[in-house]
Amino acid sequence: MRKAIYILILLMASASLQLIAQQNFASISFGATIPQGDYASTGDLSSNGYANTGGAIKFDAGYFPVSYFGIGGSFSFGSNYATRDSVLSDVISYIEENASGGIDIPEDAEALYGSGFWNYINLFLGPHFSIRASQNLYFDFRGLAGLSIIRAPNQELTITYDDNYIYTNSSYNNVAFGWTAGGGIRYKFNSNLALKLSADYVQTKAKNTYTFDLFDGVVDEVPPLDAEFYIKAVELTAGLAYSF
Repeated sequence: MRKAIYILILLMASASLQLIAQQNFASISFGATIPQGDYASTGDLSSNGYANTGGAIKFDAGYFPVSYFGIGGSFSFGSNYATRDSVLSDVISYIEENASGGIDIPEDAEALYGSGFWNYINLFLGPHFSIRASQNLYFDFRGLAGLSIIRAPNQELTITYDDNYIYTNSSYNNVAFGWTAGGGIRYKFNSNLALKLSADYVQTKAKNTYTFDLFDGVVDEVPPLDAEFYIKAVELTAGLAYSF
């Protein structure tokens, strides 16, 4: 009888350990990146990003040497389109207000403008906390930090009027410290494959420079404009995780 009790206790302990034990995983997810704060604002070329909601791709992994706590890693890509009309209006206003001799660009001037995307790549590492709520359901929480590579939109503007020609361009790459914090769930379909849903806040710092060239009838100079602000975004993604 005593032996049977010992065996029962061992079985219960083993089942409990299986319940709380974590499985290492690697995942791929797709979703939306929603700009926040100055990154989404318009009206100031020097401190706003003019960014719209875009797309995100994330490659995540978690390694758990002990239950609950582990090491998380993330390699992700995000892209946000810069609002064309708002940037165009603010660039023209900046030229008119900052030309050394003053410039008045007529409303019927021909403007050819192409706006691009904010693109950023993140490589983050840090602590990952996971709770196994049931045999198939995990709750994940993490705070990661690392490097971000940011590419500003390649924006070109050509304005012609009354035999005058104005050209402006902005294109800038920079590397900055970045971090992310968020959480999600993993629901296992079988012993290896799981559905992964995540919500993460991402922050890094962007820089950009607008340069201006004035030719053919325009002798005034417009000083270059440096822009600097924080890229802040909420990333909502869904994908598949492989447990091992």
